Amino acid sequence: MIKITDLKKVYKTGSIEFEALKGINVHIKKGEFVAIIGPSGSGKSTLMNILGCLDGSSDGKYLLNGHDVCVINDEELAKIRNHEIGFVFQSFNLLPKLSSLQNVELPLIYLGMSPKERKNRAEKSLDSVGLLDRKDHKPNELSGGQRQRIAIARALVTDPAVILADEPTGNLDSKTTEEIMDIFKELNKKGNTIVLVTHEPEIAAQAKRVITVKDGLIVRDLYNYE
Repeated sequence: MIKITDLKKVYKTGSIEFEALKGINVHIKKGEFVAIIGPSGSGKSTLMNILGCLDGSSDGKYLLNGHDVCVINDEELAKIRNHEIGFVFQSFNLLPKLSSLQNVELPLIYLGMSPKERKNRAEKSLDSVGLLDRKDHKPNELSGGQRQRIAIARALVTDPAVILADEPTGNLDSKTTEEIMDIFKELNKKGNTIVLVTHEPEIAAQAKRVITVKDGLIVRDLYNYE
């Protein structure tokens, strides 16, 4: 599913260089639930951006579902983002003037799907997170937890190869956090591959595998057998 070999990322500001990733090696198989954890400045967000094809690497190799994303052009990269990756963000990233259904439909518009098929797929995705009855509500009419569930439904609607969740519980209270994590666990049981970035150990501990990043390197990679 994901195969990263000696991945490096260098940021340049004038004559100053900063090596955010110093040689990352990791394989993630289909159906895994992986948490990436590390302190601020560790490189975990840089790694997530590269995993999501939102940024490129400076060196190394990244294969996503058989695609070598380090050598393809921007147009092909956009197609991979739309087809292969479902994103869930801390700030939800829902469009305020659109209904829940319309927000979930958005990725399908970029795929050129017909309005009828878009609606059917979006309703099914909303139903999978228990919010079909909120399909006509706009984001400001929903709680934080409901908005994140809408975002998860949007991530699922294209049937992506992997769901990337960047601090998905960061804006939520403890009870809602538990509900959102239960959704991720249930999705993983159904076969979805999930990669979640967090700075919270108690969130990372709920994944089946925890990768710890520090100073641009993977310093620990442990499986949770509980």
